[in-house]
Amino acid sequence: MKPKLCNPNQRALITFGGLVGLALFVFALSLGLLGMGIANPALAWISLIILAFFGLMWPIIWGSGVLQVRRAAGFLASTRPLVRWTYSPAEWQQFKEVIWQEEAGDWKVQLGCLTILLAVAGLLAGAMIGLDEGMLEAVVDGLFGMLLGGLAGFVLGALVAGGNYWGARQAYRQTGPGQVALGPGEIFANDAYFRADGIKWFVRKAEITRGNPATLEVVLEFPPRPRMPLEEQWVIPLPEPFIEKVAEILPDLALNYDEWTRE
Repeated sequence: MKPKLCNPNQRALITFGGLVGLALFVFALSLGLLGMGIANPALAWISLIILAFFGLMWPIIWGSGVLQVRRAAGFLASTRPLVRWTYSPAEWQQFKEVIWQEEAGDWKVQLGCLTILLAVAGLLAGAMIGLDEGMLEAVVDGLFGMLLGGLAGFVLGALVAGGNYWGARQAYRQTGPGQVALGPGEIFANDAYFRADGIKWFVRKAEITRGNPATLEVVLEFPPRPRMPLEEQWVIPLPEPFIEKVAEILPDLALNYDEWTRE
């Protein structure tokens, strides 16, 4: 049966979708205040630029996820996987419970530094924009900017928390057991797909940790990404019947990382 794969960028899509809505609201508000003669035209232009930015980012993120799904589906349908398995219903339920508990901390709305930082930035930007019109205009625009900045920080924190919760909830409600496929430099594990290219993308390390359950732990190296680490560690539950099979292909999984990095 052909597996049904989910867009791996679901959480980001929720967050950016909310940001598009927020930017649209701010743009409409700035137009309304501009029509009332309260706000400076520059605020409307700034809000329009922000709206355009988030509006363009959403389809880019969606398209990136669709491309990943296609690549993962191609890998699963090919002969490249050396080992693959599907978890039993009992194993899958156990793993989902563990993941659900581990991700609970990501659902909290973070109101601290980001909200204050955006509020201060909005205050300064608004004051500088209105300063040309006089002190009163600078104060009004500054307060307006601070309000919008604080609101943006709060909504952004809520959107990130909501996206994390929704993504975790969808994964928890997934009825079809998760699957794993391993090939030379390629890994598909529970809707996430990685492929090494020997230039910027590597499987740095892969090792088995025996326990209950045993796990396959891989360290993946990525090219530089904004606000993201260069390495990620994936911990993949490993069913008992597949421990020895996976142990045999560990050198192939790393795909000569040491040789590549010495060149």
